[in-house]
Amino acid sequence: MMQVAAMGFVAAACAGGEATQSQAEPQTDAVSNRIILAANSGSGSDALTQSPFVSPYGAYLAGIVAGYERDVSAATDFMLYALRFDPNNPQLLRRSFALTAADGRYKKATELAESLVELEPTHGIANLVLAVDAASRDDWEGADKIISDLPSRGLNTLTGPMIQAWTQVARGDREAALQRLGVLKENKGFSVLYKLHLALINDVMGASAEAEAAYQEILTSVGDPTLRLVWLVGNFYERTGKPEKARELYQAFLARRPNSTLMEPILQQLDNGVVAKPELNDAKDGIAEVLFNIAGLLSQERAEDAALVHVHQALRLKPDFLVANVLLGEVLQSQQRGDEAIAVYRDVPTDSPFSWTTRLRIAEELERLGRVDDAVSELESLASVDPERFEPLFRLGNLLRGEERFEAAVKAYDRAAKRLGELEAQHWTLLYFRGIALERSKNWVRAEADFLKALELEPEQPFVMNYLAYSWVEKKQNLTEARQMLVRAVELRPEDGYIVDSLGWVLYRMGEYKNAVGYLEQAVELRPQDSVINDHLGDAYWRVGRLKEARFQWRRALSLKPEEDQIPELQGKVARGLNASNDI
Repeated sequence: MMQVAAMGFVAAACAGGEATQSQAEPQTDAVSNRIILAANSGSGSDALTQSPFVSPYGAYLAGIVAGYERDVSAATDFMLYALRFDPNNPQLLRRSFALTAADGRYKKATELAESLVELEPTHGIANLVLAVDAASRDDWEGADKIISDLPSRGLNTLTGPMIQAWTQVARGDREAALQRLGVLKENKGFSVLYKLHLALINDVMGASAEAEAAYQEILTSVGDPTLRLVWLVGNFYERTGKPEKARELYQAFLARRPNSTLMEPILQQLDNGVVAKPELNDAKDGIAEVLFNIAGLLSQERAEDAALVHVHQALRLKPDFLVANVLLGEVLQSQQRGDEAIAVYRDVPTDSPFSWTTRLRIAEELERLGRVDDAVSELESLASVDPERFEPLFRLGNLLRGEERFEAAVKAYDRAAKRLGELEAQHWTLLYFRGIALERSKNWVRAEADFLKALELEPEQPFVMNYLAYSWVEKKQNLTEARQMLVRAVELRPEDGYIVDSLGWVLYRMGEYKNAVGYLEQAVELRPQDSVINDHLGDAYWRVGRLKEARFQWRRALSLKPEEDQIPELQGKVARGLNASNDI
């Protein structure tokens, strides 16, 4: 069976309360709907206080519902309203604090953190928020004390020494800063962050030789440095009169990631002689970098709400922290909070290295939200910004193909291919997707040529082999070649139900019904909810005399929402079966 490969580009804090919710389930929807209407009638919690429908318990239930629906802003308003009536309830206080911190409400999160540490003096995130608040007010002694009083456990074993080190930087004591940071030196799991902040502390405090040595050591140890690390080290080289070393670093990054758009603006600025400004200027920037680093790690581990708390606190200390703002958008996007992610991405300056990438993500979220026309406009706008880039048109083709606007998709892919000129190995996906759109547009000659060219660029690509071979089978062409191709595709992707189905179907077309049954049964096990695969298995069962099982499979295929034009055929098979005159 033909399959379109998925080609891609971090538990809500308010989740929980299942027992309470289930006990009051009959009234939950009605209560929450009235409160949601009240919230939508004004701005935040002010609207709640004006509503005659609001009760504290109803607000609590509505907050849980909003949390499950990933409406964090509404969930926060509801919980804060409920908290007014029971401010000493530990569970409600924890939930309200977690929400305000994850929603970036700095003032309220700080107020709740103060209340929470009275109940739980060692609450890690609450103390972190209080330490950041102290740092934002230049109370470095207070920030240091808050962190130093925490037990060395959990995430604090990593963040604690780094934040304490930067509080010493703020007081101008490099030796004390390095001593605090040195706690991480012996822990191999923390070595990258230790070396990075060793370099950054020396850099900010003017110890250039020590900073360069630390930067060089971390580059050597990581092998394939991240974009952020390359920017930080390159920025240091630019500021210390070594632009060629910076250029070498940037170009090496591009060589490893040739499709990246993030390094080109930096190289252009270097070519134009633009004087680089420091990425970090002071201790506040240093702590913001710590929090950003931790947020990135949490995001990778899918700890989304914890990542949000850390990235918001980073932005509290450094509001113009562009890369942290982009990470915020990424986390919101991963939580499927599309409108919020789009709003964050819209704030990225057009002259930023991230502008291109974030606009592509805006289009991606618009499509996911069902705003297809807006997504098309965004991609067309991007395509006009830079007439040499193919990505917006390639993504436009994918979008239109997903909407089954196949002829329009072909035109978008054609425009993308024209911009590329000579196609290289990594462009096989363009040919593959255009081939699908062409085949669905009933232009088989061009489609077949694209599939064959894709295999020339990327030999033995299983998705391409599957689509091409299955198409041949359906057209009763090149059956021997299709069989050989699908045998190899199954060897490469044995757990792919669509590819296994294709091999079973070519065997069926070749009259090898018993062999076909084995593969088609395996395909149904791998993809039990696919109507076409169940239909295929029914046909094969009939041919080997398993008539009751055949009708069972056809009935199952009918229950799995087949294409409209397949329904009469399936109904006919259930009623009459297959006969000798049926086309095989």
